[in-house]
Amino acid sequence: MAYRSRLKMGVDILKFQGDLNATEMIKMKSRVTRLLNKNHKKLLLDLKDARHVELAGLGILVDRLMKVRARKGDIKLCNLRPEVEQTFRMIGVSDLMESFRSEEEAIRSFAA
Repeated sequence: MAYRSRLKMGVDILKFQGDLNATEMIKMKSRVTRLLNKNHKKLLLDLKDARHVELAGLGILVDRLMKVRARKGDIKLCNLRPEVEQTFRMIGVSDLMESFRSEEEAIRSFAA
């Protein structure tokens, strides 16, 4: 899985392309750490192209969420495919992280 990162209205957007597995989430973990070191604390994960979720990958994601929140920031999700959303709901990740249908809606939520 590759991902692209960009900044929009003060929110760092990480757009994933592929599966949320441990190997790729470790790469994301490094990217989030670098963003936190630059005091970037508003992170949005665009999961439009993510099709498969592995538990180990979710563990890494939740770990990063806790690190970001400890620094008074947040990670939010957008554009979840139904199968990914269902997995997040079954495992309980949807109770930990806000999810939005669109990037624009998610970005606005950071300002609220």
